[in-house]
Amino acid sequence: GERLLAAAWKAGAGIKSVCGGRGKCGSCLVQIDAAADGALAPPGDTELGLLPAHPEGGTYRLACLCEIHGDVAISVPPESQAVLSAPRKPHTVTTVAARPTTSRVRVTVDGPEVPPARSLATRIAQAVAAGLGRRNVAVPLPAMVDHSGLRGFDGLREITATVHREREVIQILPGRRERTCGIAVDIGTTSFVVFLCDLERGEVLDMRTAGNPQAIYGEDVISRMTHIQQDPSALDAMRKLIVDDINRLVADGCRERGVACDDVVDAVVVGNPTMQHILLGISPESLGRGPYLPVWSDGVEVEARELGLAIAPRARTFVFPMVSGYIGGDTLAALLTRGADFYRGSQLLVDVGTNGEVVLSHEGRLSATSCATGPVYEGAHIRCGVRASPGAIERVWVAPGGRIRWAAIPGAEARGDKRPIGLCGSGVISGVAAGVGAGLIGSDGALAPTTAHPQLRDLGRGRSEELVLVDANFSRTGRDIVLTQQDVRAVQLGKSALRAGIEILLAESGVKRLDRIYLAGTFGNHLEPDDILDIGLVPPVPVETIRSIGNAAGDGARMALFNRHHRRRALALARRIDVLELSGRTDFQDLFVMHTELAPVTADALV
Repeated sequence: GERLLAAAWKAGAGIKSVCGGRGKCGSCLVQIDAAADGALAPPGDTELGLLPAHPEGGTYRLACLCEIHGDVAISVPPESQAVLSAPRKPHTVTTVAARPTTSRVRVTVDGPEVPPARSLATRIAQAVAAGLGRRNVAVPLPAMVDHSGLRGFDGLREITATVHREREVIQILPGRRERTCGIAVDIGTTSFVVFLCDLERGEVLDMRTAGNPQAIYGEDVISRMTHIQQDPSALDAMRKLIVDDINRLVADGCRERGVACDDVVDAVVVGNPTMQHILLGISPESLGRGPYLPVWSDGVEVEARELGLAIAPRARTFVFPMVSGYIGGDTLAALLTRGADFYRGSQLLVDVGTNGEVVLSHEGRLSATSCATGPVYEGAHIRCGVRASPGAIERVWVAPGGRIRWAAIPGAEARGDKRPIGLCGSGVISGVAAGVGAGLIGSDGALAPTTAHPQLRDLGRGRSEELVLVDANFSRTGRDIVLTQQDVRAVQLGKSALRAGIEILLAESGVKRLDRIYLAGTFGNHLEPDDILDIGLVPPVPVETIRSIGNAAGDGARMALFNRHHRRRALALARRIDVLELSGRTDFQDLFVMHTELAPVTADALV
């Protein structure tokens, strides 16, 4: 009686579920290749109403509504595949002075025959303190309990002690361990990244990314909150999903680099508020209803074993503080990457995803806001939308003569097949910008009449309904890849929300001109500055002042892992930022309507 969606994820086949498995979106469409007698429950009326017609034949079902009672073989079309492989999470190679929170010292412990007579714990504490050049170091009972579980523990003379903040021993291992490693983790709604790092050298040893397996509960945080509200046990299930996948990536990285998992002795985690709540085992329900406040907002250190992380059990895991219900540790981590120049003049940091976080630095004062841009920027709720993975169209342009051209993300997964599978978020923006620039889409968002271009189609409704970007004969799905009128409207809604939030933030601080705009995150890193200026996603600035800074959240997490100073900076930044809450503001709706226009307009020009 299990739903096919859940069974597929457990088997390692990720299937999209935009609506969170509630049978409303049809994004989890799969083809049934084979099924044992009685293995599939017959489709109900709801499922039948969502199943599209497939003239080519075949049996199709919606994975979220299809109950299975036996062995089933399925094929998942490219447009229904969730991200399991690594989405692009670019990181910046930076040099950070190594002063980690957790360090190791290799020492020789006095034997029991050496006077004066002392307990083993005292002898270890004295040896470690001498090795660190400190007067005292604590060896807590739990560390000795773990150590006493080793065969011949009381006869060990050469040991490696792992010490937290040069004050407390958290691990005692026999012999000389040469590696001191840690992990930095950035958990996003769509995907997450794990960095395995050498703490003594300040180097990244390994980086691995994967799709967030919580997508089975929906592709946005609201869907996941709703599941937890309806079924509190979903919180533990979501927590286990992400922790298990983090452990998998850590184990793979350690194996590849020859690192023992118990040599991973420190961890830093950042994420949006919902992801951080779930990781800590705290229900995020309050984030989804007014006044949208977090249950827990402080930065916190938790033992790895309490979170279920398969590293040194007593390794401290630092989870970043949160600024508000929708501005989390990932935004703070991104801010850590900005130097002193960010605090001069007027500069904007924008992280665009399902939620848009915006931080303004004006003459050293920090203010921030967050606005719901919707999942369009992640490729969701788009007719041919897919995640940013190999085969996804990321750029569109109209060549001289009117021919529509495109570029897709390359990757080994395509096995040499260059045909596209759909549009990722940057491809959607690029497609709209190209259409506007070529006169195929008006500034009001309406598609031009079919007479304007042979690839505009009206679908028998008397007006243009879609623009064909790739003919079915040239797509990997065997179907046309199109940009629909509804897709353009979704872009307008997301763009308007973000721009309205930015304009209110600027107005509250009295900022008339921006010196620089930083685009953070996977999506922001692959946007073309000209495209976002052309459609008015950000205020008009010289194109050279827009800079993509990659996965700044991951970069900031690594900074905090390598050097404890940056953890203190994160705590201070959380207290320093003034949060501007948009809910309930009467001017937000007015600005939202103003900025639906797909043009590089200013707020003043629309008054």
